Amino acid sequence: MARYPQAAGFAGNVSARPTDQAAGLAAGKTIFLPLSLVPDAIRELRQLFWHGKANRLSRDDPVQWEFLDRVEAASWKSSTEQRVVELNRSGPTVKTPNNLSADAPNIYPGQPRAGQVIRQRRSALAFDGKTSISAGSFFTMLARVMPRVDRDPCQRPMPWDVLPWEPAIHLALFVHRVDGLAPGLYMLARDPAKVDSLRRAMHPQFAWTSPPGCPEDLPLFLLQEGDARQLAAQVSCHQEIAGKSAFSLGMIAEFESSLRRYGPWFYRRLFWETGVIGQVLYLEAEATGVRATGIGCFFDDPVHQVFGFNDVMFQSLYHFTTGGHVEDPRLTTLPPYGLDH
Repeated sequence: MARYPQAAGFAGNVSARPTDQAAGLAAGKTIFLPLSLVPDAIRELRQLFWHGKANRLSRDDPVQWEFLDRVEAASWKSSTEQRVVELNRSGPTVKTPNNLSADAPNIYPGQPRAGQVIRQRRSALAFDGKTSISAGSFFTMLARVMPRVDRDPCQRPMPWDVLPWEPAIHLALFVHRVDGLAPGLYMLARDPAKVDSLRRAMHPQFAWTSPPGCPEDLPLFLLQEGDARQLAAQVSCHQEIAGKSAFSLGMIAEFESSLRRYGPWFYRRLFWETGVIGQVLYLEAEATGVRATGIGCFFDDPVHQVFGFNDVMFQSLYHFTTGGHVEDPRLTTLPPYGLDH
């Protein structure tokens, strides 16, 4: 069953309920999923009452970022947007033979179940600069962020069936400590059809070779060998977490083509996609015994220079890093979500 929120609504006479949607697809019907909230849902939200008062985080007056105000206005989504995504079941679900498929069952023998992993998930504050991960764990993490574009959107593995657009984010990786893999720069094309366009947009001297042991259906490429620890930290606002991890990465968006196809409002949707990727990597890190954290501060232009992007076709939107974490004794850890077990 596709897991789309009911508030998204559906065009025509098809019910917005996920069970009705799945039944319609099974019967061969075509479903039209709007890329905007339907007017009825917006009217219902306007009738809600908000309770409480937000706490002020600082006694100082907030800094006025006029440029951000202009970005907000430019990327505002019009309530008259009528674009939809068409979902249909034209054939059987495509299954991949590789056991690293994104919708495979538990492939971490002896590891905690999903509920425990989700509840224990924490953002790392520092990494030890020593812990490595196996190449198998690394490939598995990357396989989990592959949306499997060979399938209809409603047939893609969780959570990629919640995004009704084609993937527009790829991963530029700084690999530091992955057993069996050479340190250096790598690229993961989350849509295999975009490999050529990425390659044309990047430095011509890059190798674009498949790493040893990499599954055939995982479009991961070694670009350039070398110690990238200092480089990763430099482009991430000189933060050690990017260089002392097992690997870090920049999430590279198909920027210009996405905005031209959908409109300026899709800028925010690109960040939605980076957010889903980050949450998947968080959980995969916990499952394999390490930890992860997002990196919100980075220098996008130097990142582009490192990989060779020289126009607005591709843009770095968010960074992330994974490795052996160092506990901060100043922090107190309490049971998650009010649970005591």
